[in-house]
Amino acid sequence: MVLTFTLTEVGAPFSMASAEPAFKARPTWVSPVPAMEIVEAFDPPTEAWLKGHRGIDVLTVSGEPVRAPAAGTIRFRGSVASTPTMSIETESGYVISFQPAESTLETGEAFPAGVEIGTVAQGGHCEKSCLHIGIWKSEGVKKYTDPADFFGQEQSILLPLSRKPAHEHTGDSTRSGAGAWGGHRNGRIPAAAMCAVKSAPGQMLRCDAQAAFDRMSHAYEARFPTPISVTDAYRDYDTQVILKRRKGRMAARPGTSNHGWALAVDLGGGINSFGSAEHQWMRANAPKFGWIHPGWARQSGSLPEPWHWEFRR
Repeated sequence: MVLTFTLTEVGAPFSMASAEPAFKARPTWVSPVPAMEIVEAFDPPTEAWLKGHRGIDVLTVSGEPVRAPAAGTIRFRGSVASTPTMSIETESGYVISFQPAESTLETGEAFPAGVEIGTVAQGGHCEKSCLHIGIWKSEGVKKYTDPADFFGQEQSILLPLSRKPAHEHTGDSTRSGAGAWGGHRNGRIPAAAMCAVKSAPGQMLRCDAQAAFDRMSHAYEARFPTPISVTDAYRDYDTQVILKRRKGRMAARPGTSNHGWALAVDLGGGINSFGSAEHQWMRANAPKFGWIHPGWARQSGSLPEPWHWEFRR
C-alpha cells in the first residue's frame, strides 16, 4: 500500500500536480542510512488527487539511526496519519521528511551533516521495515522531487567478505590499499585520527586519504558539474553491526569491512555505473591521486562493484 497523506504540519502550500526535477550541479548529501538500498522508487502522480509514490523507500531495521543528509534544523517531529514522522530543513532550502522516524531533538535545533538526528521507528507502509524519504523546496508551491538524485542514486550491494579476495594482482593499479594502521581497530578509529572530506560533508577518511580524495574531487569537478558523489566512507563498528542485521550474509562481518579502516569509499553520481563517462574518468585518473578500483570490483572481476574504491598506501 502506498500512502498518499498530506504533510500539512510540516510543508509549504500544498500542490503535487508535478514533481520538481532535481538539479544536477550539486554535491551529494550524506545518505540517511549507510549502504542505502532503495526498495521502492520515486513515482509521483501527474495530478495532485491521484495515487503515487512521492518519495523513495529504503531498507532499514527498526531502531536504526537516521543521519542528517545535510546541515540544517529540525522542522517537525510528531505523528502524521498515525505514523511517527520527522522532517528537517536544510541550509540550502530543502525540506526532507522521514517516516517512520522519531527524534529527541527539539524543533529548531541545528545540526551538521552526517550526525545522528533520529531513529527508524515502527510502522510505515512497507512489508519489511523501511524508511520513506520525501524532499521538496521550503519556499514556494510544494513540489516533490526525487530523493535518489540527492544521494547519488545509490544502489550499492554489500557482499559477504569471505567471498571477496583480499588482493588481486591483475596489473596496473588494482592492488587494495585498505588495512590496519596506527594501532587502531577496524571501525573503532577515533575522530581525532581522521579528517573530514571537504568535498563531501559528513564523511571521514584517514587524513592522507582525505587530502588525496579532495584533490581528486577538485579535478573531477573541472570535468563534471559536481564534486565526486560519496555515498559511504568511514563506517564505524556499530554501523556495521546494523548493516549485518539488515543485510545478513550480504554484509561484511563487523570488524572486517574495508570501510572500517577509513580507506575505502562507495561512490555514486554515475561513477557507480560501468561504462559511464564518470566511471571512465575515475579509471583513468584516480590512480594519479592514490585511489584505485580493486581487481575484484572491476567489471571483469570476481564481484563487480563499480562504486567501491580504495586508497592505495
